[in-house]
Parts: sequence; structure tokens; C-alpha cells
Amino acid sequence: MYQNYRKVTKIAAFFCITMGLIMSLSLPGLANQQEEENKETLATVNDEIITLEEFNQYWDMIPDNYKMQLSKEDVLEQLITQTLLIQKAEEINLREDPEVSFQIKNTVDQILIQSLLEKEIIDKTSLNDDDIKSYYEENKENYWQEEEVHAFDILVETREQAEEILQKLAEGQEFEALAKQTSIASTASTGGDIGFVSKGTLMPEIEEQLFALNPDDISEIISTDKGFHVFKVIEKNPSGYLELAEVKNEIESKLLPLRQQEAFDEYLMNAQDQANIEKNVELLKEQEEEIEKEVDESEEQQQE
Repeated sequence: MYQNYRKVTKIAAFFCITMGLIMSLSLPGLANQQEEENKETLATVNDEIITLEEFNQYWDMIPDNYKMQLSKEDVLEQLITQTLLIQKAEEINLREDPEVSFQIKNTVDQILIQSLLEKEIIDKTSLNDDDIKSYYEENKENYWQEEEVHAFDILVETREQAEEILQKLAEGQEFEALAKQTSIASTASTGGDIGFVSKGTLMPEIEEQLFALNPDDISEIISTDKGFHVFKVIEKNPSGYLELAEVKNEIESKLLPLRQQEAFDEYLMNAQDQANIEKNVELLKEQEEEIEKEVDESEEQQQE
């Protein structure tokens, strides 16, 4: 029973957000669709029809991860509930309530604006390879990469312990296994893996040795204020510009929103140029003055 309650709660929460509002708007086209004779009737609620086609439209709106938890009968029950509640709202003329009416209008406006932007801006704005290449060339300095190394580290408290580590490595023991057993660094659990580090980001006494090593080389003991380190270099990347292929996705994710914003700005400017817009800013000022006057009068009355 508890699982059923949780399922119904999930359905209700989802539909109240994604479908309840849409149903409450009751756009004329929806009613006309319900009256068409060629629509198969899936359910009726006080003479109001829920067609199979409408149900499928709502079902298609549900994300796949929700569909895995729901059956179509669950969704139909929720649609029936939604329809019934909307009928109750109609019975008490909630549409006529000024606040509700404003919320409905505002919701419809936001849906229309979002659909307009998707159709006129998002769908019509794209990038090609030349766009990406041009951006890369114009901003190439942003894709410079300093020399970097991928290294593993073992940190111990004393030089004697570090010397023992070097001895065991010379005997053929695995670096990662020794790191897990002996290192006091936070990277011990991952075998001492510190990932890639760029030149200029480490302490000079470490960097001087680390970047002089070749892949598979083991460093000498390096003393720092945290203890004694032994490093192993796994791979090295020289300094240089990242290739276009390496940063293509990054450029796309950065450039496309910029292009969309430019397209929107142009679209809005054209719309404003073609529109007849009149503003009565003085009315706002008069309203503000009236509010201030009412506040002052209220404070005076309280003081009396």
C-alpha cells in the first residue's frame, strides 16, 4: 500500500507540473479535438472525453525514467483525476478570479514565448565547421597548454621510510601497491595517482625533478615540509596549443549560445522596429508617488 501511495504521489507531482497547467488552460483547440468523431474514446468524465490520441500526447511528454516506474493505467487514472478537478474548478468559476486569470495568461504567454524562441531562434541557429575553426583561430591563445605530466606519488614521514620505498621499487614491487600500503597522502587510496599537473603549479623543489623525468622513471627522494616524496611519471605532454579536435565540443558549447543571443537580439530589434509601441512612464511615477503618499499618511496616523 505504501508503494502504491508513493507511486501515486510521484504521478501527481509530475502531472501537476507538466500537464495540470496545460489541461487547466483548456485551449479551444483541445475541446474541438475531443468532439471529433474519429477520435477513439479512452475515458469519459462527466461527459468530457479523454481520447486515446490525447492520452498518447501526454504519455510522450513523460521522461523515460518516469515511464519505467509507471503503467499506462496509472497515467490514465491521473488524467481522469486532473479532468475531474478541473471540472470542479470550472463549477466555482475559478477562471473568473483575477489572480487565477492572470496566472493562466502568464503561463500561456510563457509557453508561447518559449515555443517562439525555439522555432525562430534555436531551430534556425547552427554552427558549421568553418565557424568553429574561425573561433579557434581568433581565440587560439585560450587553448595554450603548459607542459604537463601524469604522475603517482608516495609520501612518507621520514627519509628512512622513503629509502625503503626506493629499495622495494628497485626489487620490482608495484608503485601503486606500495602507495596504498605506505603513503600518508590523500591519494594513497588511488595508488598515489595525482593525475595530470601542469608546469608552474607545483613547489619548485618537486617540479624541478618531476618534469625532468621520462615516462616510467622514478624520482629521487624529495623533501618538503609535509614529508618525503617519491614520484613515478606515467606520461608527459609537451607544451603547445591544443588541437582543434580536442576543443571542438568546448567551442560549440560556448559559441552556439553566443550566436543564439545575437540572433535573438536581432530578432527583437526587428520586431521593435516594426511595432507601434507607446509608453506612459509618467503613470508609473504617479503610482509611485501615490504609494509614497499613502505610506506617509499611514505613518502619521500611527504617530498620532
